[in-house]
Amino acid sequence: MPHAHLPCLSVDGFGVAFGPKVVLSDLEFGVPALSVTALLGPVGAGKSCLLRSLAGLNFANQRYQEQGRVLYQGRALADGHRPRLAQLNARAMMASTLDALLEYAPPRWAQEGMSPRQWCGQYVERMGFHELEQAFDLPTMELPAVQQRALALLREAVCEPALLLVDEPITDLPDYEAYLLLDLLRILARTSAILLTLDSPRHVQMVAQHVVVLERGRVQEVRPVEDFVLMPHSSAGQHFIGTGGAPAPGAEVAAPLAAEAASTFWTCPVQEAMAAAAAQDAAPGAQGPSGFTWLVPGQLAGTPLPGATHSIDHDLAALRRMGVTMLITLTEEDLPQEPLHRHGLRNLHLPVYDRESPTVAQIQMLLKRMENLLAQGQVLAVHCLAGIGRTGTVLAAWLVRAGLTASEALRRVRLLDPQYVQSPGQEAFLQHYEETILKKML
Repeated sequence: MPHAHLPCLSVDGFGVAFGPKVVLSDLEFGVPALSVTALLGPVGAGKSCLLRSLAGLNFANQRYQEQGRVLYQGRALADGHRPRLAQLNARAMMASTLDALLEYAPPRWAQEGMSPRQWCGQYVERMGFHELEQAFDLPTMELPAVQQRALALLREAVCEPALLLVDEPITDLPDYEAYLLLDLLRILARTSAILLTLDSPRHVQMVAQHVVVLERGRVQEVRPVEDFVLMPHSSAGQHFIGTGGAPAPGAEVAAPLAAEAASTFWTCPVQEAMAAAAAQDAAPGAQGPSGFTWLVPGQLAGTPLPGATHSIDHDLAALRRMGVTMLITLTEEDLPQEPLHRHGLRNLHLPVYDRESPTVAQIQMLLKRMENLLAQGQVLAVHCLAGIGRTGTVLAAWLVRAGLTASEALRRVRLLDPQYVQSPGQEAFLQHYEETILKKML
C-alpha cells in the first residue's frame, strides 16, 4: 500500500519533443499518493501527450524524444515500472466484458475460494457498477458509453497501481453519468493515486484535491484545489475558473501536435449510438426549472412542483423546452389541467402524503405505467412539492426495479441531489421494495 504522505510521482525538468516540435518543456510537479490530481489547461497545452509519455505509449513514434527525470515510487520510469493509462484497446473492445476485466486481474479468486466470475461480480458491485455483472457475457463494444468507460477504469485499477492515468473520462457524458464516473474515481483513489484531465471547474471540485495547470507545454501552477478555485495565480488558471473551462479564444492544436501526440480516452472507435440518449427535443442550451435533474437523460427527470418558486407558466414552458411531455404528479392535490393543456403537457396523478411513500402495489403500477409511456416516446418528469422526497423515492425505485440494490439506488440518486429521499420511512420503503422484487424472483 503506498504511503499517503509521499508523492508517488515526481517530475523534474521533464520535456517531450517530436522531431523539432517541442511539446512539453521543463515540467516540474509531484502527484501525491492516494489522491486525485487534475491536469488542467487549454486545448493544445500538452495534457494528453504528458499522460501518454508517462505511460510509455509514445516510444513507438521514431521522432519521440524526452529529457529530464521522472521518479515513480522513488525509481526511474522503465518497462514494467510505469503508471497505467486507462483505455480500451481493440482487443478489449472485441472481448467479452468479463474477459476484458480479467485481462490484468491478479488471480485472487483462488485464494478466496471463488470462481473468476464470482470474484469479478463482487468487484464491480463493490465499485458501484453492479450492472456490469449483467453484461459479463456481452462484447465490450455493445456496452453503453458510461459502462465502457467504467470498465476501462476498473480493468486497469484492479491490480491497484500506485498511479492511474485517465484522459478526459467524462467528455460528452450527461451529468448523471459523469457523476457516476467521478464517484468511481473517488473510490479508486483509496488504493491508487489518480492523475486525470478534466475541463470543468465543477468536476474538478467534485473529485480532485490537487491541480496542475499546463499552458503551451509548461506548468503554470501547482496548487491544492481549494486555493486554486478561490484565487488561481496563472492566466491559464484564471481563464479556466472564469470561463468554466471553456477553451480560450482561438485555442487550437498545432498540426504536428495533433498528429503526433493527441489522445482520447479510447484507442479505437466506440459505438456512440449506444450511449444514453440526450434530451431529444430540448432546444440548444435549454435550461429546465430550478431543481430540474435528469435521471435518464432525455427520458426521465425529477423536478419540483411547477409554480412552486416561479409562475406555473414559467416552469411549464421550461419543462417543454427540455423536451418533457408528461408529468408524474405525486402531490396530494392534482395539477390544474388548463395550464398543462396550454403548454401541450399531460400528467399522471398518484397522490402521496409529504415525506411518505407509495405502497409497493402503487409503485409497481406507477413504474409499469411509466415504462409504457416511455415506450410510446413520452419524456417524463416526476415531481412532488420540493422535488426531493417523494420525487427522489420514485426515481430510486425506478433504479431498484432496473436491478440495483436499494442502497445503490439511494447512492446514485443522491449523486444528483444529496437531498433526494428525505425520510427514514422512504428509505425503508426502498429496502422493502427491493426485498419484494427478490422474493418474486426466487
